[in-house]
Amino acid sequence: MTARTPVTGPDTSWWSTSRNRIFYDSHTPDWTDPHQRGEVPEPRFPVLSAVRPESDLQLMADAGVDSVVLFAKCQYGNSYYPTDVGRRHAALDGRDLFGEQLAAAHARGIRVIAYFSNMWDTAAAGAHPEWRMVPLASRGSTGRWPALCLLSGYRRFALDQVRELARAYPIDGLWSDILTAGPCVCPRCEAEFTRTYGRPLPADRDDEGWLDLVHFSQKVLKDYLDEQRAVLREERPEAALIPNFYATTFVDAVIGLSADHLDDADIGSSEGYTDWHGLGFPSYASSYIQAAVNGRPTEVLVSRFVHTWDFTVRSVAQLRFEAFSVAARGSTVSVDDQPYATGAIEPEVYRRLTPVFGRIAERGPWLSGAEPVRYAALYASQNARELESLLQADENPAVGEQSAQFPQSEPRSSASDLVAALTGTYRALVESHLPVAMIDERPQSLRTLADHRVLVLADVLALSETEVEAITRFVHDGGGLVVTGPVAVRGTDGRVLAESPLAHLLGVRFGPLGAFTFPYLRLGGELASEAGGWPLPHYGRLRALEVTGDDVTVLARRTDPVLETDDDAYWHNNQPAPAFDTDDPVIVERPYGRGRVIVSAARLGNNRSRLGYGAHRDLLGLLVRRAAGREPEVDLLDGHRATELVLARIGSTLVAHLVTGAPVLSLDLFGARQPAAIEDVASIARLRLRVPAATTSASRIVDGVERPLAVVDGVVTLTDADDWETVLLHGA
Repeated sequence: MTARTPVTGPDTSWWSTSRNRIFYDSHTPDWTDPHQRGEVPEPRFPVLSAVRPESDLQLMADAGVDSVVLFAKCQYGNSYYPTDVGRRHAALDGRDLFGEQLAAAHARGIRVIAYFSNMWDTAAAGAHPEWRMVPLASRGSTGRWPALCLLSGYRRFALDQVRELARAYPIDGLWSDILTAGPCVCPRCEAEFTRTYGRPLPADRDDEGWLDLVHFSQKVLKDYLDEQRAVLREERPEAALIPNFYATTFVDAVIGLSADHLDDADIGSSEGYTDWHGLGFPSYASSYIQAAVNGRPTEVLVSRFVHTWDFTVRSVAQLRFEAFSVAARGSTVSVDDQPYATGAIEPEVYRRLTPVFGRIAERGPWLSGAEPVRYAALYASQNARELESLLQADENPAVGEQSAQFPQSEPRSSASDLVAALTGTYRALVESHLPVAMIDERPQSLRTLADHRVLVLADVLALSETEVEAITRFVHDGGGLVVTGPVAVRGTDGRVLAESPLAHLLGVRFGPLGAFTFPYLRLGGELASEAGGWPLPHYGRLRALEVTGDDVTVLARRTDPVLETDDDAYWHNNQPAPAFDTDDPVIVERPYGRGRVIVSAARLGNNRSRLGYGAHRDLLGLLVRRAAGREPEVDLLDGHRATELVLARIGSTLVAHLVTGAPVLSLDLFGARQPAAIEDVASIARLRLRVPAATTSASRIVDGVERPLAVVDGVVTLTDADDWETVLLHGA
């Protein structure tokens, strides 16, 4: 009897082992299409005439690139292969550019991910105006790109082209872009919305049914992605689907992109451009997308440009820092490059990337298969994003795609201030050298809560019964909880609750907003000795904390300013001085089961984000350590605030990555903003790490080789450190 060969699925191991990716960003207009032409000084300019697939892909291979995103169909709607469905780019004159590039890449062992633009297609929008999306008036225009409605005939057109592409070419993945142009309020969408919800489409956030519009937009996108997923599986089952999930907290939830859409993603992807959101954003984007896909492979896009897509070339030092911030967290680094108008690529980009990709490849053995070490969990729920969309109308009109990672320095007393809350809290914990990851309310994510020591709820206005039960169980079993700002004071539909469902755990009730825009915190006891006894300003009105438990200890109280600033009464130029001490609690703690709960009426992460004051960071770091009940396994004793400590475990070895940037000074003038930059590789004379007592030996990775380090009294010392150090703690 002959043994049967076991049936196995397609080999997809490259999804998690690919480290160095190029995003070959080549949207190119076709001037023979009247819908794309515009004002072109010289319509005969030879676009795409200098594309040299063999030499271009060899240049990438020599730089250490292991995968590349190549354009099959761009945002203009042009296809770069001989399509029978879409519009061929006339400049190619029948040439199969995508096919040539794919063959050249595969010949060099480089995986190929086909780029496909979904809701932006200038050619299709021009040829079929009936397919166009109608943007919600209160949200404004979709900009220069005419968007397409996914309930129109365009849906079948796009899916047919994906099928054609996947059937014709041995692609390794599909990069599915532009899924965030909604919401659409065309007659098709309005009829479907009314049929589903029994009411007309809302026109603005104040209208009944705004959250229904959020959920409607999400479902339209999810249904489309499900179909795209099915087409790809049918035609090319070994190919990864990579939807562009740039919807971190700064994106308005009403556009429709939700973490649930990542159920369709084989590789989670997010954009981490520092010129958009600051030097800390690649780390934040990596943490966000990793939480969103819950253990599957991830990538983060960083840029070769100073201002994205401006044909500048970043310094080697900044390319290193951005890439290392992503790689140390276990995500694939995808560097966004753009060819010139002729299609020629800039060799200097790859000369600068070669040592960057070389360092990442060198660290590969200590990245693959590594499990993150859990300590602090930052709650980044989808429902919080939805409530931000609903509640931003009153005082936060600029929240959404226009917000930066570090919002404007101004007081905010609005119900939701989620962008500042999450990004500020994340940076505060990173700058406190605490391991931090994100989780959300989805069951698969919530199950990881028990792996952490402490949970941080920042501006989490609503919690479901399931979430409340999970958090209560976590604290009862010994976990710590830090709450900043009102928590669970609204239902998931945005209505104000009479009492928080978490009140039994907190020992306090959130009362009304205080009278002063610029109150102060007055720390007491241990907090005063560790974080400072001087008044700590708070940007925005504080909600009263009404103590309901007899085991609650007050850690900080409120001090009121000398006056409330308005048009007629003001103190000097800006913020009124602290004047009147009150007995009203601002920060309290209590035991619960085997755990500890700390509640702060002060929005500490928001203030760290908006005010940029180190005391808010230090206080938040202290509260997290206090609630956790123990220090993280590894602590950075001496080092820069800019050094990020990332911990992972491979078997019995603890891996500590230390990534440091050395920013240069920049100006931020009205109308003339300079993005923060890094032009010199960080050089640090000494870094000292407190390591676990069980550590049997330690080593440092130098040129891909382990070099021994001494462990003296539980401390490891590194000298002459650079921007990415990797320390191995064996037996820990």
